[in-house]
Amino acid sequence: MSLTLLIHKSLKRGLGLSILGSCLCATSAISQEVTTAEVIASAACPECLDYEVIGACVWMTCTPAGCSTDTSIKVKHRLPDFVVMSYPETGEAPWQTTAWMAPDNAYSENGGHSARRSVQGLDNTSMRFYNSDVIGHPGGQTIFSLLASFGYSLSSQATPLMPHYLSSLDPLGWRYNLPDMLSTQTWNPLTDALGNFGDIYPRGGFVLQRHSFKAAALTAFRALHVVTRIGEGRVYQPFVPTPYPGFWPPGPVKPNNEDTAWQMLSPIAQTDAYVWPQFDDSLTPYDPYAPHIASDDQYVWAAWRLYKGCQRRGSTLIAHFGE
Repeated sequence: MSLTLLIHKSLKRGLGLSILGSCLCATSAISQEVTTAEVIASAACPECLDYEVIGACVWMTCTPAGCSTDTSIKVKHRLPDFVVMSYPETGEAPWQTTAWMAPDNAYSENGGHSARRSVQGLDNTSMRFYNSDVIGHPGGQTIFSLLASFGYSLSSQATPLMPHYLSSLDPLGWRYNLPDMLSTQTWNPLTDALGNFGDIYPRGGFVLQRHSFKAAALTAFRALHVVTRIGEGRVYQPFVPTPYPGFWPPGPVKPNNEDTAWQMLSPIAQTDAYVWPQFDDSLTPYDPYAPHIASDDQYVWAAWRLYKGCQRRGSTLIAHFGE
């Protein structure tokens, strides 16, 4: 089912998206609505690029007069493909420019987290729920202006402001974990987890996690995990870039992999992007994520993904060197 078509139908129906040194107490950051101008400006992030010359490519061109070879440098750097949001209240996305894409509706009620147990004992005090949206990053022109100072660079196939995943339009997948509950990945105890944030499967909005930032980050990761794959049985617009000679895009998002780094845009604006988990806090006496916790549980990140490639200098790529 086309995600863009669902949005169009919704519109027609009128459905409007510090750590204190050695102190052990955590403080929450005050989050604000993120504007499109702020999202675009955030792409001017040299540290997020992680630009590096890693090798070379050898090209061959053959004509009736014979064959010749030429070389070009091979580079790698990140590009901000997506803006990913996690937030509890349906229809109240923190990036207000895109809030209309994921309106409140009868099939996707508001979320939050359980505060106390019911008489039946069915509630879990560490259960949290977040909506998650994945939108194409609009900062392409900003990033390409920045890349011009580095030399040869690569371009993304992502479309600015394209809604790739809106959890409120996928209630079966995001709220009832279908079809993930039928997958062996969900029931396999050895399935990948995102550090101590939680398990990747089932890829829904409910998370057994007391920590607000970790729960929100996990749902954002789950949403992008869906988007970067084809045939997931969900209401979404997949984004799987096509490789070709001299261009190697990132693969599907997965834990324990450095292809995807996250730059927080709200509640705090970071000037670098980090692979999750950013910290190993299993033995720390304080919470290193405390400055990242939003007081209203609304989070926005830019997802920077790692591309590799070289400039075409012939008709056929015959060899390439470097990671």
